[in-house]
Amino acid sequence: MKRFAVIFNRHVITLGRVQRGMLNTDFDSVDAVARGQKLAAQLRRDIHDLGAVPISRVVAGLRTFAIAEGVSEAAAKQWAQALVSVLVACGDLGSGKSYGEPVLVKRRSVSVLIQGDRCILLGGDPSQGEPHGLLRTTDVVPADAVSFHDRVGELSDDDVAGLWQVLDAGVWLLGGTSSSGVTRVLGLAGVVPDLTIPQETSAWLREYFPLPRTGENAADPSQAAVIDSSASLRQIVTAGPGSGKTHTATERVIHLVQQGLPPAGIRLITFTRVAAEEVGGRISQALVDYSYSGGVTCGTIDSLAWNLVTTLGDAPSGGHERIVRVARKAISDGDQAMLDLLTGITHLVIDEAQDIVGERRMFCSALIDALPMNVGVTILGDGAQAIYGSWAGDKGGDGSLHAEFRGRAGWEDRTLTANHRTKSDSLRRFFAQARALLEANGDPRSTYLEIREMLEDVATDPNVSLTGPVFPWRDDSLILFRGRAATEVASARLTRAARTHRLKLSGQTTVCDPLVGVMCAGLAPGAAVRLEHVRRRLADLHPAPFGLTEEDVLSDIQSLGNGPTARLQDIAEAVEREPVAHTRDHVGTAGPLLGSIHGAKGREASNVLLMLPPVPTGDDVDWQEETRVLFVGATRASTHLYLGRARPGLVRPGKNGGRWMRGSGGGLLLSGSEGLRSLGGVAPALEVWEAAIRQPSCSFRRSDTGEEALWHLFTDSGETLAQVDGPLSADLDYLASGRGGLAAGTIRVVGATTVVDRRNDGRIQEVTLLPVLQGVVRGAGSKDDQDDQ
Repeated sequence: MKRFAVIFNRHVITLGRVQRGMLNTDFDSVDAVARGQKLAAQLRRDIHDLGAVPISRVVAGLRTFAIAEGVSEAAAKQWAQALVSVLVACGDLGSGKSYGEPVLVKRRSVSVLIQGDRCILLGGDPSQGEPHGLLRTTDVVPADAVSFHDRVGELSDDDVAGLWQVLDAGVWLLGGTSSSGVTRVLGLAGVVPDLTIPQETSAWLREYFPLPRTGENAADPSQAAVIDSSASLRQIVTAGPGSGKTHTATERVIHLVQQGLPPAGIRLITFTRVAAEEVGGRISQALVDYSYSGGVTCGTIDSLAWNLVTTLGDAPSGGHERIVRVARKAISDGDQAMLDLLTGITHLVIDEAQDIVGERRMFCSALIDALPMNVGVTILGDGAQAIYGSWAGDKGGDGSLHAEFRGRAGWEDRTLTANHRTKSDSLRRFFAQARALLEANGDPRSTYLEIREMLEDVATDPNVSLTGPVFPWRDDSLILFRGRAATEVASARLTRAARTHRLKLSGQTTVCDPLVGVMCAGLAPGAAVRLEHVRRRLADLHPAPFGLTEEDVLSDIQSLGNGPTARLQDIAEAVEREPVAHTRDHVGTAGPLLGSIHGAKGREASNVLLMLPPVPTGDDVDWQEETRVLFVGATRASTHLYLGRARPGLVRPGKNGGRWMRGSGGGLLLSGSEGLRSLGGVAPALEVWEAAIRQPSCSFRRSDTGEEALWHLFTDSGETLAQVDGPLSADLDYLASGRGGLAAGTIRVVGATTVVDRRNDGRIQEVTLLPVLQGVVRGAGSKDDQDDQ
């Protein structure tokens, strides 16, 4: 170590004077290069050559250099230590100990992508790149570059405030007191200490790290006007992205109860079960000091209709659509028993009304008209976010509940004016301008194209590869697509590339807690779940669920059946209503969430990657809805919006409703558990449980050699997990018949879900498990060309 110190001192310091040989002559020709830049460049060269240098020797040499450059002796040591801290904090140099003495060491090469296609180089060969700031830059972007966001990480509110103080001052003083987080951000952004920070760099950093907003829980004036209005008022509220629709609806209910309205008479309808659960929790917590605060009913339209119908009798077959239709008809026809049920409603709140279309719109409209005029109603929605019209045959977007009641006599129109979601000034401006375009009723196609151009201008990066290094690959990031097929194709690509991610299942598909199914498997419909049964079943599970006691599991099971004597039949009925506490709408446990824009309603994220579809073609394009879909997708971002390009034409629909990937030999795209039928008994449920944890590759094979034999799902080690049913069986027949059988290991198990198996007469047969799949089923003769990937 002493030999290293001698060599280093010979390179850098001679009798307290700066040796001119250490200053690269290329630097001397650049007037803008500050003293820290010069010595940092030579320092990294010396450490690269020597491998390690004692920090004490480095600081001493830098201190002497600083004094020679005009820094006072009192400040020189602090300045030298700050230079070392920057290089270590950014990762250009490493630190450690050798024989108990702290040393600086060289690090492997890393490229950090910032602002377009410019990279900051860390570690590696110090001769690479051009000098900039304390670090080096280059326009060459290697395949393994990491994003600026991933390198700097999240800043605390205090760090963000400290960064803005530096930007406001206009200069980063190297001997200042910046935290390690702020130091890392400034260094990796290419800021040169002691020189004026370029305006474009300052603007970029302000946009990237916006100041935390204060007072977000306090109602703004436009929200307060809705919240504090009379309980008997009927008001229609237009609320744009981030304006706090759900917050306003929740606070409206809380205010009504605090003003004396009986909680049991208030109904709050939301678009999704998750939103209903969240709103209900907020209300219960806020009203904990009020008697019967739990009496406020929060739920979806489907749950309200189901409660009304089943209170008067058995639920009809035909699913949610049928139940909503039956409830609506009973109200419209003036069925007295149904109308008597409605007399208990004292105020009705409906959220996301722009997405209530078709039969559900007619149900809500009939419900409102049946209420006495002294019963207040609050409807919240936003026509600019109406994206479900085409699903209900409402291509013009005028058939939503929000559009129906806006401007109606006897109703007061209100607008929420503030944006509480968006932290980026440029995104906030874009949202306002795009909204104005949507409301201007100009040429629909021109509006669509103009908003696409605006997206290109506002994006943090407008051309991001799905598998590239730019987008922050974090659990709280969103990756959004125009439709289901493009989402699943991207998920298949990421799976093959071993990129961890979560997949939002489309439609109403959910994954129910597999612990419920594995506990209930093999029980008779009339049997009750007891503690001893839970104890035995837990002992059979491999691997065992982590951190759960027998009492915890029993309590969860009993909560589904409403009591300690819950029968399997009761549990099954609860499972089919998909309780929020036991279900989720995605597979996977980590990484960004992939989903369609429609499935992202109600979500938001700091970082959103919007995968733009090709510009639609044809004469039947609903340009207004396509524009609104883009608007909704973009407005999920609170801080950073990235743009990518979804691959066109990779998927085509099959005759059985399946989705087929284009390419040599093609392939059938699968996600979820559609087309699978559970195998009876306990042993298959235990196999599915284990597969959900192990996540093996799997294949479809016939149970016998004959062409009439049933298809089954097998793991790569031979376990049978499920039987194939319905259209999926026909699709597999097609693939196998023309392509010499099916390729092995082309899909994998990514989870498990509890399912209810009913007989043809509708009676419950059992509750058990099915595997959740993800991947592409290919014929044995298929080639894995680029299209298939």
